[in-house]
Amino acid sequence: MTTTYGTTTGSAAGVGARVALTLLGAAGLIVGAFMEWIASIDGTKLAMKALWTTNFHTTETFVATVGFASIVVGLVAIVGLAIGSGWLTRLAGAVAVVGFILFAIEVYRSSADEMIGIGAWIALAGGIVTLIAGFFGPRHAITAPTNTVIVDE
Repeated sequence: MTTTYGTTTGSAAGVGARVALTLLGAAGLIVGAFMEWIASIDGTKLAMKALWTTNFHTTETFVATVGFASIVVGLVAIVGLAIGSGWLTRLAGAVAVVGFILFAIEVYRSSADEMIGIGAWIALAGGIVTLIAGFFGPRHAITAPTNTVIVDE
């Protein structure tokens, strides 16, 4: 019979890098939400339908905007710091990148000659940094004790 132990390995520099990168990426997601995404429309005014249709309309319902989604993803990344493995931070970063890709596809599908605004680019950068941040920090390792005695029965 062998006994194994679960331990957490990692350096303080790895944890510090994860915290710093996560906060930087989340800041990019949140700040980008308040900036222009397309045709002088801020992310907090751009309807969520911009992710799957080529109609870029404004809405007064804050929770139905692309900017609100970006803010929520940034906050989820910060909450991911509480989980040691970093999977929630990586997931938030991946969702942000996918959201930008969906938006970019619709911009390029539209018949108008619109350009992607600086806010969307900043949100993309924040998503990429957040995704990278999820790979830093402590890792869970299974180790066997050095004084293991195996007895055949």
